[in-house]
Amino acid sequence: MYEEMMLESPLGPRMRIEGREYDYFCGTSYYCLHGHERLIRAACEATRAYGLGPATGWDMPPLREVEELAASFFGTPAAKYIVSGYLGNFFLVHALKDEYHAIFVDEVSHYSVFDAIRSVGKPIHPFPRLDPGGLEATLKDRLRPGEVPLVITDGVFPVTGAMAPLRDYVEILAPYEGILCVDDSHGVGVLGEHGRGSLEHWGVEGERCYLAGTLSKAFGGFGGLIPGDEALMEKISRNVRIPVGASPPPIPAAAASAEGIRILGEHPEMRERLWENVAYLRGRLRGLGFPVEDSPVPIISLRSVRGLDLKGVQGKLREAGIMVKYVPPRGYSDAPGEGTIRIAVFSEHTRAQLDRLVEALRACG
Repeated sequence: MYEEMMLESPLGPRMRIEGREYDYFCGTSYYCLHGHERLIRAACEATRAYGLGPATGWDMPPLREVEELAASFFGTPAAKYIVSGYLGNFFLVHALKDEYHAIFVDEVSHYSVFDAIRSVGKPIHPFPRLDPGGLEATLKDRLRPGEVPLVITDGVFPVTGAMAPLRDYVEILAPYEGILCVDDSHGVGVLGEHGRGSLEHWGVEGERCYLAGTLSKAFGGFGGLIPGDEALMEKISRNVRIPVGASPPPIPAAAASAEGIRILGEHPEMRERLWENVAYLRGRLRGLGFPVEDSPVPIISLRSVRGLDLKGVQGKLREAGIMVKYVPPRGYSDAPGEGTIRIAVFSEHTRAQLDRLVEALRACG
């Protein structure tokens, strides 16, 4: 599968890895907040004030602060902060379990999606990847009269960076009064005019459209996040037992997460800088002959052109002091049947770093 290496500095555009400095184009720290001094200071101050956590289901101010800031950021009446983004889909499908009869899932959705839907005990029907027509046909074939469907998908797919066509899905679901749930771990903080993610990007925020996000990527923190109204929060409390039986996120992580939300809310220019870097790099890679689409997503997936050995290309880039991720065929949830190079773009990458990457790829032939 993957070759794992030891990171020896905070996540950023330039990193120390196993004793050597690299331009770093891996991972998901799209604003490099994981090492930001404000997040580190917030975590330290909260630890001194409150310790590591309540050790029970009781609340503490940093945990409440995350939910209040998240609700404001996402423009919702409330938000639920949970111990892991991986569990967000579990929370949604269980919270809403009394409102749908069958689940329709993009066939290459993330592992967390399939783990969640298998646990709820409803019929599951996969539909073809990113295919509105395939979804419509599957609904007509599998849904019985009077049944309500729940459609679930990644908003942004983690290896390819593909965006699910959510507006099309919502239109298809309308006659059924269906529900849309989105695993938006790679969309929140990045997509949409205000950074609220894939639902905002596609203009489908509102009733019967839900997202589960994470604070461990764009926001530089830790834990999962579900924004919504008070009715959704009540359904979570009624139908999901994890908050009762498991500890909440650690207090240092909560305080850092709150600060990450605050920073992205205060500085929309960071998002604009990220989009500029993404557009610039995508354009330059197209100039090398790679079939790279226009997209605001900071994940760029390179497939082989002219018979390039992409695993070998990764090695040559490493020798040149540039770290990218090689993903083997079917090596992750949405990885295609051929090897790819996954490039993560950060707001903090300099234009010189982006140019170095392009020129190093050009030298690989």
